[in-house]
Amino acid sequence: MFFFAYGRNAFDSMRCFSFIPYGISDGFVSLPFDREFCFKYSNRYIEMKTNRFGARLLDAGHYEQTALAFGESQLLGLDASDTDGQHDLSALFSDHNFEIYAAPNNGPFEALERVNDLGQQITIGNKTVVVGFNFGTDIFRIRSNWDPRSFVPVDSEVLNWTFMIPGLHDILLFHARLKGVKFGSTVSDSDSVRKYYFAMTDRERGINTLNWLTGVSQSKLMEARERALILFPPYWYINASDTQKLEIKNDYHTFACNILEANIFHKVLYAELPEGENVLTRDNRHFRTGTLNYLSFEC
Repeated sequence: MFFFAYGRNAFDSMRCFSFIPYGISDGFVSLPFDREFCFKYSNRYIEMKTNRFGARLLDAGHYEQTALAFGESQLLGLDASDTDGQHDLSALFSDHNFEIYAAPNNGPFEALERVNDLGQQITIGNKTVVVGFNFGTDIFRIRSNWDPRSFVPVDSEVLNWTFMIPGLHDILLFHARLKGVKFGSTVSDSDSVRKYYFAMTDRERGINTLNWLTGVSQSKLMEARERALILFPPYWYINASDTQKLEIKNDYHTFACNILEANIFHKVLYAELPEGENVLTRDNRHFRTGTLNYLSFEC
């Protein structure tokens, strides 16, 4: 058993990426198109498969209905391999397979670009569409000065070459880090992000939220038969002081109410704010699959 496990790990280390492959082009961030690949995350190897549009395929039960999901890495489920058990989306939306159009650092406006781009190629009108909003990161990504290229190390066009040239992806990642592109750290940044968050005024947050909701209301997302939103809590809430937690909790609740009152989504699923650190993955920035409790939100 020892030699089998060692041999499997050695094999995976040779055929898998050291970091999840993703790239940016056309105004959004995406996984590779039409690929099967694996990568190392949280000290294990994760298997994924994508379609010709770059969506992760989640054939939860080979159901007749396939829903579309748009968002960033928390929605994608970085720690959930195709060989694992149930993804959070499969638990929340039973009797659906999923195409997950999500990638790290793909902000809410980039997700809308993805919706609009896909809507020109397929019919969304007969679909259930799920949008993820990660309050811990996306609340900053709806600012006007957000630039995903500061956090995405590879262009989508170049990404294809990494499947043909061994070691190229690691070279590109190394070069991106030298240029100051910020990604992939496992050191907790919760203290600095909380300071960054509390420097933001309620007025600015409200304006940014309204701008994003306006963008949603004008996008091809509105063509969907059923529209749902999943609101993920901020990872940097966990180690906050009691006073800070109360303020974050109120802001998180207010944001959920703003979404609900916009009357854009048929359903708003609200992930409760967690308390224990055991809900986080090893990178200290994502919640582990199956650890969050989701509620159908009401103001």
